[in-house]
Amino acid sequence: MENAAFIFDTEQPDKIEFTSFPCKVEVCRTKELDRWIAERHYLKSTPAGARLRLWILDKEGKRIGAMMWGRPNARKLDQEHLLELTRMYMIDETMPMSESRALSLARKYIRKNLPEIKGIIAYSSTGQEHEGIIYIADNWFELGRTKEYKSGWSNRDGRSDRDNSEKIRWVRTP
Repeated sequence: MENAAFIFDTEQPDKIEFTSFPCKVEVCRTKELDRWIAERHYLKSTPAGARLRLWILDKEGKRIGAMMWGRPNARKLDQEHLLELTRMYMIDETMPMSESRALSLARKYIRKNLPEIKGIIAYSSTGQEHEGIIYIADNWFELGRTKEYKSGWSNRDGRSDRDNSEKIRWVRTP
């Protein structure tokens, strides 16, 4: 399955052609990646304080996704030795398991270039019906769930596109 993403043919619904698959990650040192994700992600925003920004590239070097890693949102967690995946977006035309492959590539980069990082964390939103399949496929494990927030700072006037649903916390080593 070389470099694959699928194209759905409406005249032949059983035919799927793959054209794009994650093959490499590339560090981004500008906020261009933040803007790219914000334009496409369901929350329409990106969190501040990214410690690592990675483009996800296919075999031809085309950008098919991006991810942002930062310090853990939960302040009681080790801020120096843990990284949290704060945003990830892949274009819709990527093949199944592309997100898990991208996570694997990111972990490899983190192991090699950020040796002080001993663990990684991510959250999947139950409000978006994200079950964490991409994390399970990359051998992460569930460490618990957050509670759903009905009120608080993110529900104040002028703040929209916030997801206050219960989240599943996923963890693993890099």
